[in-house]
Amino acid sequence: MLSLETQTSWSTRAQWMIGAATALLVLGFYFLCYRPQIAKQDELAFRIGQIDTELAATKGQTDVLDAVREDVERLKVRLNKVKTLPNQSEFAQFIRDVGMLGTQASLKRLAYTFSQDKPERTDKLNEIPIKFTFEGDFVDIFSFLRHTEELQRLTRIPALTLKSQDKTGQVKAELTMNIYYLAE
Repeated sequence: MLSLETQTSWSTRAQWMIGAATALLVLGFYFLCYRPQIAKQDELAFRIGQIDTELAATKGQTDVLDAVREDVERLKVRLNKVKTLPNQSEFAQFIRDVGMLGTQASLKRLAYTFSQDKPERTDKLNEIPIKFTFEGDFVDIFSFLRHTEELQRLTRIPALTLKSQDKTGQVKAELTMNIYYLAE
């Protein structure tokens, strides 16, 4: 049997080996598991900080985006109200529109004449003068003129003559209306 001194020596060596193995396990765990996870956690915390800063900066931009969206909608509405210049004269459709407005305004004897000559041309657009004659109440004529101004097509009235026919408020009107279209 082993002597007490040999047993103590073996025990001491076993304790040192167990201590060394435990130290190796602790160091292995620290360097192979714990330290890489802490480094990864620090990196993620840094990225979260960057993203939070970026988010705060972008949030201000989204507030501006809402204002820009509202401006775009407002400008679209204004653009839709702008008068247009068609590529061709579209004369027949214009006369139908004016005739409909005259009927709605209860005008009588609505007639038109226009020059059979070629339209007056400039570099960018053509102009056709049309002479309208009609009769009606002054309020009806005013309503008709106001509605022709609201037409989508660009028109101008360079001449307007109103003559009272009698004491009942009936008026005879002669007006020249120029319509415009893009030069071809």
